[in-house]
Amino acid sequence: MTQTLVISYTPRNGSYTKVLFDEFVKLAKGRTKMKHLSLVKTPPDLLLEENLNLIMEWNKGKRDFSEQELSILSNHHDLIQDVLEADYLLLAFPIYNFTMPATVKAWVDAIVVSDKTFSFSPETGFSGLCGGKKALSIIVSGFDYNNSGNIKEYASSTIKQNFDFLGIHSEQVSAFGVDQNRDQIDTILEKAKYEIKTFIDSWFSN
Repeated sequence: MTQTLVISYTPRNGSYTKVLFDEFVKLAKGRTKMKHLSLVKTPPDLLLEENLNLIMEWNKGKRDFSEQELSILSNHHDLIQDVLEADYLLLAFPIYNFTMPATVKAWVDAIVVSDKTFSFSPETGFSGLCGGKKALSIIVSGFDYNNSGNIKEYASSTIKQNFDFLGIHSEQVSAFGVDQNRDQIDTILEKAKYEIKTFIDSWFSN
């Protein structure tokens, strides 16, 4: 049976992101093994002075770290291992102020690591090391960016670019306008649920 890593950031009471995340989990139950990661309950370490410099040393090729340094790096490496062990990834998060919440970006920063999820050589450039995996992002916004004129969001392109960089084929289900268009909330959610079911049926067809 396939392994699916399901990742959520749903801290708000009454979260529509949680509604759609729970829909994925309900429909996928029994069709794949699922490992849950709540970015609210177990947030990734931010890239601060101590761990950032260790990660930069890792990316430059250093491997002889002390036990204390490896302990500092363990949060990042554990998150990476979850990705490497998964066949599929589901990431659900809302848009805050035109982009992804800081905690979600911290997860992205934690898993994009040289010789773990991507490689580089002067001859061939960058190469993702996560080929064969598939990801689905469920992205929810109170504002309707699909009908916003010149107001743009950057969460969708950011998460897709990072998945592409790692070699992960990714798709997205967007539920935009859940606050702006409250009179259409049922339609918005039902459309997203239908799209989620379509992906689940495609992924877990056997």
